[in-house]
Amino acid sequence: MKQFLIAIAMTASVFAQDTTPAKPVAKLWTSSIGAGLAITSGNTDTQNYNFSFTTKYDPKTRFVFKADALLLRGSSNGDTTVDRAAASAREEYSLSDRTFTFAEVSYLRDPFKDIDSLIAPVAGAGYRILKSDTRNLTVDAAAGFQIENNAAFGRTTSGALKAGEDFDWALSKTSKLTQKFTALWKTNDFGDALYHFDAGLTTSVMTRLELKVAYAYDYKTRPPSVTVAKGDSALFAALVFKF
Repeated sequence: MKQFLIAIAMTASVFAQDTTPAKPVAKLWTSSIGAGLAITSGNTDTQNYNFSFTTKYDPKTRFVFKADALLLRGSSNGDTTVDRAAASAREEYSLSDRTFTFAEVSYLRDPFKDIDSLIAPVAGAGYRILKSDTRNLTVDAAAGFQIENNAAFGRTTSGALKAGEDFDWALSKTSKLTQKFTALWKTNDFGDALYHFDAGLTTSVMTRLELKVAYAYDYKTRPPSVTVAKGDSALFAALVFKF
């Protein structure tokens, strides 16, 4: 009888253990892919499309890796009006809650600016001015070099300085505002610089699907030819799938 009571007590203790489900393990990788298309016909036939990709690896340590890419292409009555491709990859290492170091390489192709390719590997440091669940503001500065190819001058190499600012604001649980600005200067001619600005608003359509409206502006102070406009802007929309 005593052994029987002990067995009952042991069984009861097993079922009495905490059965609360364990918290889900945070994803190391978070990525998204987006695409947008606009076609008009009639007096003017136009086609515009864009593709984007972002990914981030965050093991919840001091190290973070992130990369992104964007392709914009457009035509009007058979003539190409927009043709721009940009990509970047970046590693960050936090020194404290606010400060960090990073290494980054960026790529740009924009035939309308006579830029066949521009590659800029840089390394530097940054500071998080704002850091919260809803708003984040970061500034950084870096040094490195850049390699540019264009039809006018061929391949040129120069030292480079880069500065950047990045801001995001969660307006609600389903909407987010993002904004970014970068400046890239040649060290052998600080008057030759490339500035980039973009801003976007995303809102959730479904659990993994978002609608994004974005604006981008690029300004090169000294294009290779006087016939090339210094500034270009683009306004586009895309559906973004997160995974």
